[in-house]
Amino acid sequence: MFFLALSAMIISIIVGTALLIGGKMLFGIMAFVIAGILFLFILVYYGKRKHRKKKFDCTPDCDCGPDLDCDCGPDCD
Repeated sequence: MFFLALSAMIISIIVGTALLIGGKMLFGIMAFVIAGILFLFILVYYGKRKHRKKKFDCTPDCDCGPDLDCDCGPDCD
């Protein structure tokens, strides 16, 4: 999904540039706006996804706290 959005953003930038050079201002600006929206989607969605992956990371649990989990195995729940 990431590469699909990135490819669509790059294509929108190229099409927008070509349309602006060709004199079609409205469609060129619309292509740049679409590229900007895709760029913001990539930053926001995948930025949140990156932090979500760290939150559910499986790390060894070697403390004998109140849950009495003393096996030092991965704690993935």
